[in-house]
Amino acid sequence: MSRKAIDRRQFLTLPLALLLTPLARVYAATGAHKAPYGVDVSILYGALTFRVEGTLSETIDRPGGRYDVAIAGEGDGIANRIESTGILRQGRWAPLRTQSFFTVKGRESRSNITYDYARRGIDYHFKGETFFLRRLRIADDFLPIPEGLAVDDSISATLNYADQLWTPQADGNFVTHVVRRKRAENEGPDDVQKHYRAELVPFALKVAVDKETRKPVAQIDLTRFSSWAKQDRPALVTFGPDRRPEHLSLAMVLGTSVQIRLKTG
Repeated sequence: MSRKAIDRRQFLTLPLALLLTPLARVYAATGAHKAPYGVDVSILYGALTFRVEGTLSETIDRPGGRYDVAIAGEGDGIANRIESTGILRQGRWAPLRTQSFFTVKGRESRSNITYDYARRGIDYHFKGETFFLRRLRIADDFLPIPEGLAVDDSISATLNYADQLWTPQADGNFVTHVVRRKRAENEGPDDVQKHYRAELVPFALKVAVDKETRKPVAQIDLTRFSSWAKQDRPALVTFGPDRRPEHLSLAMVLGTSVQIRLKTG
């Protein structure tokens, strides 16, 4: 099976998987830590496979109320880097700045997000190329944060759940909000708009106990974030007894699946 051929589905699903990679490996220990992670992708029911190997470096300072996390990975024709910095604010972890970079066969995607709590807003910048026609999608926006609204990136959400700083709602679900590029619901792989804005959308964990493993398992609806997510097949995150994610599974359309597993250092 080829690991060098990358089609449209790989371009659209791999960046999503890498974006979620932080969910697979954030430790709660104070101090510096470094460990490898891996992402395995199956395309068209296994006709194509793809693997990304990377390293996560983190420093979590609970007494000082600050974290710094960097994730970098590389595979055949693909590379990524994600950096997130945050603080302990009002009793929960809150992001200060998140930067990401992806490249797939020369197609680049970059984002730079700054969370300005003094101004109660988010400074959002995104630039990415579509895969086939290499059309540009560019968003430069400042988005107000409504009073009392919880806002996270994937790193701060993981830390808040692990440290039990993420308060569940009355129905037991965990809900926060993340920023994204606002897109049309029927957006195709090469569709572009003249102007893009940013928006805050709900990000929810529906946690239950797996009947076979007895481990906590959370469902995540990704249809807000990817046109390749299945409406009736949310992503599944399996947690260990320490509330740390152990495994992330995404079932996408057209026989595509993504598996992210923790690799111990």
